[in-house]
Amino acid sequence: MIRWVVFRILEKSLGSWLALGISAVIFGGVHLLNPGATFLNAAAISVEGGVLLAAAFMLTRRLWLCIGIHIAWNFTQGGIFSVAVSGGKSTGLLQSRMVGPDWLTGGTFGAEASVVAFAVCAAAGAVLIVLAIRKGNVVLPAWVGRQADRQAH
Repeated sequence: MIRWVVFRILEKSLGSWLALGISAVIFGGVHLLNPGATFLNAAAISVEGGVLLAAAFMLTRRLWLCIGIHIAWNFTQGGIFSVAVSGGKSTGLLQSRMVGPDWLTGGTFGAEASVVAFAVCAAAGAVLIVLAIRKGNVVLPAWVGRQADRQAH
């Protein structure tokens, strides 16, 4: 819903960059409602899910890639490896146990609270943003277009 409604509405008036930032913060903030959530978890999810998924939408201009990434992420963690997903307990096909410090494993909140997930998703989000820029899929703020129109006349 965040990509479909919030990002698209914000992007029309504020442009892609502000829409990406605001929708990412909202996405992370919503995760504060989950069990065991902290501001650090929410900040990580803002980048991992918020930026990555908005970048996927910017690149394709379709929701399918965003939805697919999100479903695959949650299903792989919870449905296959039985790792907590955003603080929620999961029972999957395999019974795994995360061993190590919380910063590395994500602790009881799940792998998305780990530095590993943060690094991988931030890198993937950056690649998608670069591809979106190259494809010309970055929307400028509405006021930039109005200023250009005034200067042309």
